[in-house]
Amino acid sequence: DHFNSIEVQRRTCTISGDPHYYTFDGTLFHFQGTCTYVLSEQCGRGLPYYRVEGKNEHRGSTHVSWTRLVKVYVYNETIELVNGNFAATPFSLHNGTIQVYESGFSVVISTDFGLVVSYDTNHYVRISLPHTYQNATCGLCGNFNHHPGDDFQTPQGEVVSSDVVFANSWKVSGDDEPGCDERCGGLDCAACTDHETALYSNADHCGILQSSSGPFAACHLRLPPQTFVQSCVYDLCVGQGYQPILCQALNVYASHQCQQNGVQLPSWRRRDFCGNHFESQGTGCPATCVNPNSTQNCPLPAQESCICNSGYILSAGVCVPHAECGCSFEGRYYRSGETVILDENCGRRCSCSYGSMTCHSHGCGPLESCRGLGSYHTFDGLTFQYPGACRLTLSAPSEWPAGCFATMSTCTVWGDPHYITFDGALAHFQGTCSYNHH
Repeated sequence: DHFNSIEVQRRTCTISGDPHYYTFDGTLFHFQGTCTYVLSEQCGRGLPYYRVEGKNEHRGSTHVSWTRLVKVYVYNETIELVNGNFAATPFSLHNGTIQVYESGFSVVISTDFGLVVSYDTNHYVRISLPHTYQNATCGLCGNFNHHPGDDFQTPQGEVVSSDVVFANSWKVSGDDEPGCDERCGGLDCAACTDHETALYSNADHCGILQSSSGPFAACHLRLPPQTFVQSCVYDLCVGQGYQPILCQALNVYASHQCQQNGVQLPSWRRRDFCGNHFESQGTGCPATCVNPNSTQNCPLPAQESCICNSGYILSAGVCVPHAECGCSFEGRYYRSGETVILDENCGRRCSCSYGSMTCHSHGCGPLESCRGLGSYHTFDGLTFQYPGACRLTLSAPSEWPAGCFATMSTCTVWGDPHYITFDGALAHFQGTCSYNHH
């Protein structure tokens, strides 16, 4: 179950678009650096420690950046939220004090002391803290003291006026990090022309956010839309009016802001927005094979979601019939039909079949070596163990599975001649020169 303790007061910091930073105390600034930065960190009293970092990247234009990766350090665990394929969720870490689950279109990390971090793996990050962390935070999200005037505080405690100086003071990576640009990456930061500002501010674009007769009007009293319109216009200028950018900007106001503040809006998207079953006020705790009753007493507000149709349930992010749920085994979830090699010595081969995990003893052959969980293998063939705190990557371009892998392979050449390569490919070649076979 998700942590559902009642918080009297909470503050939220959000990072969205390319990117716009809204601090805990309500300061808005724009910063286009592409390094890794401390978004928020516990740096005050003796409260549970956490740190949230964000890595930005260029997408198309070198004048602006977008959030590419979010790292959460808590309880000696490191959790990465990256654009790509998720590990199976939900799951817990550190004896249940950390919960990781999907809510709406985001992956969420919540802790027993009230930290909640969500990332939609595209452009939107949300960090929420209870009031106990007042005046005990630092980083790009500010110090949470209800005084926006001193939000631009460096790690040395100096309050500066420049958002660029402030943001760069919280850079955690070295200058040699690939793709690390401290400012905009070009001669000047992106800017809107007068024509673009007028065009993208109209009711057919970002101006729909502040239309008194538009679909977002019910939220105006709770959350004035003017700053969101400005950010939306800026994003469209950078993206030259690209329609998905407009949808992202509208979604930030509608789903991530209004709905998170308890304001429910009428449906504003096309009916075919979601390929499956789309609900504008879907549950924030969708039922999963691991927790089929998660919708009951859900502490999260309703939000835009793709909901599984009747008779289906989420299995590792995919809707499947209830009968095809996978296996919860030793703290992890495995899809039905999935077979894995477990233990650092590859001692078990386990298969999941419709909720039942069956394991048998397993060992590597004489010409095989074990790549167990917790070991890392470099491009140059080196293997090393990672001691100490666990580092869990929720998403990555690719990863080595655990298992046994050949330590030797054979290349065969015979006849007129025929070649079978180390990887098993067959080729025939009749050249009469001298060739280097290996």
